Amino acid sequence: MVGLLLTAVLALAPLPGLPALPDGTEVRIVSPNLRTVYLFWRIEQGALRLKARPIRPPENASVRLIVKTRRSLHIYEGRVRGDDIFLLLDTGIVSLRETFVRVYHLRTSKALDFWRERREGEPPTPRTRPRRP
Repeated sequence: MVGLLLTAVLALAPLPGLPALPDGTEVRIVSPNLRTVYLFWRIEQGALRLKARPIRPPENASVRLIVKTRRSLHIYEGRVRGDDIFLLLDTGIVSLRETFVRVYHLRTSKALDFWRERREGEPPTPRTRPRRP
């Protein structure tokens, strides 16, 4: 019984070194010099929503994760590997994709799928909605 309770508490708590992500939190992936914003999300009703057109960072590039809550600003170092970004925390290396889905239980609704769609050398995927004249 104690083990089940401990598991439930750990599942609800964010990873050590990461803040809680309430609605309205802005999450950005930027270049180390802060000049290029690769990704910009906002958390709305428990979902991760893209707020700007994403730019695919170069493979193996160093990036920074900026998390802006209502009361604080958190900056983390990371690196792009394949279809994911890995953050360097005090406790070790953590997958950003897995953190959003399994730790924060955020609905991503295609917010992370652009990685698969926009690989280098592939044409962009066609739009699902027709363009307005």
